[in-house]
Amino acid sequence: MKIGIATNVTWYGAPVVDVARTAEALGFESLWMGEHIIIPVHVEKPVRHGVLLPESYRHMPDPFIWLTAAAVSTSRLRLGLDICLVPQRNPLILAKEVACLDRISGGRLVLGVGSGWIVEEAEIMGVPFRSRWAKTMEYVRALKTIWTEETPSFSGEYVSFPPVYSYPKPLQQPHPPILIGAGNPNTNNLPTLKRVAEVADGWLPVYLSPVQMKQELSTLKELCEAQGRDFKQLDITLLVPAVNLGVGEAFASFKGLKSEPKNAGELIAEYEEIGVKRMIVGLVDLTVESGRRVLEDAARGLKLI
Repeated sequence: MKIGIATNVTWYGAPVVDVARTAEALGFESLWMGEHIIIPVHVEKPVRHGVLLPESYRHMPDPFIWLTAAAVSTSRLRLGLDICLVPQRNPLILAKEVACLDRISGGRLVLGVGSGWIVEEAEIMGVPFRSRWAKTMEYVRALKTIWTEETPSFSGEYVSFPPVYSYPKPLQQPHPPILIGAGNPNTNNLPTLKRVAEVADGWLPVYLSPVQMKQELSTLKELCEAQGRDFKQLDITLLVPAVNLGVGEAFASFKGLKSEPKNAGELIAEYEEIGVKRMIVGLVDLTVESGRRVLEDAARGLKLI
């Protein structure tokens, strides 16, 4: 089982270079960052999973710039987005950003993609909320076209462009793994699983218990077979809060969900047996003062050190 960490790396918190170097030295496989380009001042429904929209979400830096700093200061640590809000970005610009970061990192990028959940945020960024997933899926197809063709062109409902040159191409071939970052215990995950089977290289849900994960992966396997795809080739990654593993506190966006800490080793073994290939441990926001301690406590609890 590969073990990574996810944390809200705010611009004023623990420097990302320090976080990345420490995570690599402690034996973590990957570092994951999310994104909110903006947070509206007025959000009609700011509660998710029973938790008020965390104030620290207002302070997320651009993940591509922060992860570039992490890339050049490490050599083995994989770098992930959990998630990139694809429909809020221009796919031609995003294709170049992803390819450049993949080159700079030596092919260590994993691209988790999603559509976002804040209605006002989507609309400010020019994305009608009802069409956010349709736009996301079309953009993913456009990205793949840009990365894999010498003179790509695309004609769709949300993006169209004539033949263009777009370099560099990603170092990883045919492109960095694309994981659909969506799915949790409180929603119907079938639409997400269909999207994974149709276009993605893997799935990145959050909080699902071993029993729930086993059920969802069984469904995903059937959907892949219907699409003529090899389920075994998918990157199955799961975000699990550190508190559930008994190796840290509950981070802000999880505090409203049920938490039943289990033995970390036993829980990891359960997930691995049902097909999870990577576990991302969700940590609290890392401050300048607490960052190293939080990482060391997690690594020690997971027996990485």
